[in-house]
Amino acid sequence: MKNLLRIFLLVILVLSVMFSCSSGKPIVTTNAENNQTYKIDYLFEHDGCKVYRFQDMDRYVYFSNCSGNVTALTNDSTKARVETIVRVK
Repeated sequence: MKNLLRIFLLVILVLSVMFSCSSGKPIVTTNAENNQTYKIDYLFEHDGCKVYRFQDMDRYVYFSNCSGNVTALTNDSTKARVETIVRVK
């Protein structure tokens, strides 16, 4: 009986961890402090580098706070136009 209860609790724990990690939405959406006409979406963090995006007219602009690279996609990610700006230190 105790083993059955432990297995049940373990399954509940594993399922809750799996479903909590896959929401499909940006983690945080906040309004800009200096310009209220656009919003910045915090998408994810990888190796301590946070990735954000905002929409400028008809394109999404993706940026991070660690490498200085900025990539802008026009319309959709299926279109071929990609611009990358690299900051040189």
